[in-house]
Order: sequence, then structure tokens, then C-alpha cells
Amino acid sequence: MCIKPAAAFCAALALCLWAGGALAQPAVEAAPLTGALYEPEGADAQTATYVFGYAYPQLAGDRPQDVAVNAYYAALAADASASAAPEILAALEAPPGPGMPAYYTRLEYTVTANTDDYLSVLLTSRQFLGNAETERWTADVFAMSGVYAGRRVSLSQAMGLEQEDGAAAQGVSYASELVYGLVWQIIGQQTALRQRDYDPSLTLADLERVLSPENDFYLDADGNFVFYVQAGELAGEVEGIVTFPFSSAELLSAVKP
Repeated sequence: MCIKPAAAFCAALALCLWAGGALAQPAVEAAPLTGALYEPEGADAQTATYVFGYAYPQLAGDRPQDVAVNAYYAALAADASASAAPEILAALEAPPGPGMPAYYTRLEYTVTANTDDYLSVLLTSRQFLGNAETERWTADVFAMSGVYAGRRVSLSQAMGLEQEDGAAAQGVSYASELVYGLVWQIIGQQTALRQRDYDPSLTLADLERVLSPENDFYLDADGNFVFYVQAGELAGEVEGIVTFPFSSAELLSAVKP
């Protein structure tokens, strides 16, 4: 049996997203996992020509979901040291010249929401390799209660709109279609009002190419779903990373009965 999208979404919002489980409680943050690598070998923060630094969240609890989140970020930290930093160093053509600022890559995080049911973490990567600083975002949303406790969840899972009867095999999820429609409306409105410098040749297909709603979102402290597109993909670089926040009510209004 396939539950109607509107009914499924209403049930999900009422029962699991921000209601809070009877036995659940927000996660307690512990000291983050941090590390730094300096180039050339033997250099320190003052003498290095390139600095690679990272910080990832850790939780203080011993619940299975806390342990799972900690293990996930411990693996990311290990990969950052073993793979990411060496790959960036190998790609550097030359170190900065005398008197020039050191190059750097900084991996940082912000906990954007921490509720009984969800932990949302926004990861930022800032990099300077001689020109302008660049910034990229990724995000993780973890279920902290329910059947997905301790696991990263997709948009469909967070909204309670997982598809049945083979519908997901068609490619774009129902939840993604909702987001594409809402975002495309906003782009049209902002373009008409000249509120943002979007690429004049931008098409819906372009939006679908650069935004993956199932993964490119985080939750904020007000319970909004915030979708993001990297700088330079929809608009000029000066616009930076473009965000599209939607409340639960706004998403619900787009669900077909």
C-alpha cells in the first residue's frame, strides 16, 4: 500500500520531526576532533607555507546514536589527514613567495540544529591557494530517535516521503520535485525583482544539475529546511553560496493531496 504524499508528510511532521520522543533528548556536544598539518615538514603555524586544519563534532553521550555520530566524524577526520591533505599538497604548483600569506585549507563545522529527534551539522571548507578564498558547504542530518537513530537521513526520510511501489526507481524523488518547484519559483521572483544576479540563461535543468535536494540541505534552529547551492553555480561568484530556506508549512503547501 502507498500512503498519499500529503497524509504521509502530515504524519511525519506531527509525529517525528520536531515533536520530540518521550525518551529522547538533545545530544550533548563534547570537545571536537581537531588536527592540523603544516608544510614544509617541520614547520609550525607561524612558519608554514601551507596549513591544513580540520574540526569535526563529537558527542558526550554513550547512546548508540551518539556513538554512531562520533564514529562517522572520526572516520572523516582520519580521511582528512590520510587522503585530503596529501591530495591538495600534490596539486599545489608552487608554495607562496616570500612575504606572501600562507596557503590554507580549513575544514570547520556548525551545529545548526540539535533537537530530540535530529542533529544537523553544516560543514564548511574554506581554501586559499593564492587567489581568492573559496568556500564550499556540505551538510549531515542525523536522526537521533526512531528507526533511523544514529544514521544520516535524506530529505525524503526527514520529510516522511519515502517512495513505495518502485516510484523511486524513476530517478527524481517526490520530495526533490517539491523542492525544485519551490526554488524555481523563488528564482523567478527574485529575478523579476532584480534581487539576485542569477545567470540570465539559467534553466530548470541547470538547477536540477547543481542542486541535489535529498542531500544538499540542513535544518536550522527554527525547524526550517535550508537548501544550498555552491557559489558560482546559479549566480555570480560575488553572490556566494545561495540558500533557500523553507518552513515545514511551506513544504507542506506544495504537497499534492
